Amino acid sequence: MPMPVAFKKDGAIDHAGTDAIIDFYLDAGVHGFFPLGTHGQGMVMEIEERKKMAEQIVNRVKGRVPVVMHIGTANTLSSIELAKHAAGLGVDAVGVVPPYYYPHDDWEVYAHYKAIARSIPGVPMFIYDNTETTWVEITPAKANKIIETIAPNPLAGIKVSFIAFDKLLGYVYQLPKSVGVFPGGIFSLYSGYSVGVRGAIHPPSTPFPETCVKMYEALKSGDLKAAQKEHDLLTRLMQVVGKYLRTHGRGVFCELMKLRGLPLERFPRWETPPFTDKDKADLKEGLANAGYAL
Repeated sequence: MPMPVAFKKDGAIDHAGTDAIIDFYLDAGVHGFFPLGTHGQGMVMEIEERKKMAEQIVNRVKGRVPVVMHIGTANTLSSIELAKHAAGLGVDAVGVVPPYYYPHDDWEVYAHYKAIARSIPGVPMFIYDNTETTWVEITPAKANKIIETIAPNPLAGIKVSFIAFDKLLGYVYQLPKSVGVFPGGIFSLYSGYSVGVRGAIHPPSTPFPETCVKMYEALKSGDLKAAQKEHDLLTRLMQVVGKYLRTHGRGVFCELMKLRGLPLERFPRWETPPFTDKDKADLKEGLANAGYAL
């Protein structure tokens, strides 16, 4: 689950609100956490803030489910600092986005992953491929090269964002079976579970974790009728979320989490177009029309 982080109205981190979010996901039965990536706002936090948040998450989860702590930054040295800190907390793996902002060739990307791996010997790593924001595409061939580069550190998995299903299958079939393939889209999990897709890391569905869990569990047990029911509900819910993403940005997630009973003041960290009373009523009505009872 790519959990969001709660913020105060002034943009300061809301630690109590974040604890409530963690508990919300644990109560929903999620199978793991992928914190401080894009949806987790890691890229708009200072290094020390990310360390404190990593500590809070690990201490709150208490080993009940795996935690893949995203430590990636645009700077290899900062990534190493965060990787060492996360490894010291005993996380199950560290997630690493390729270096971004500046254009980087393949050699530089491999060097980035190698340097991080050498700083945390033996700690499993997890590639976070997000071509839309990094302009670096970690293809299956490049992922296999990274596996060689970071050895003996194992590669635990890869999140592949913004990718068509047929391309996603290339990762499933070309990477070692020991590497979990996690699409950034929940619907690719429904289509790909039977051929080896391990799970999904999908920000838009985070306000509805129990629905995602039900779909995964149904797929796991082979109950395709039950899985389709949750899949179809999610497709309708994502139409509602998508509408407000276009008009209110990521602020829609704050309103959705409030509707779920969570004490959020602000998400994301930056200001977004405010929800009027009518917007809030329309959002709630849209969820109801999609078949989701609050």
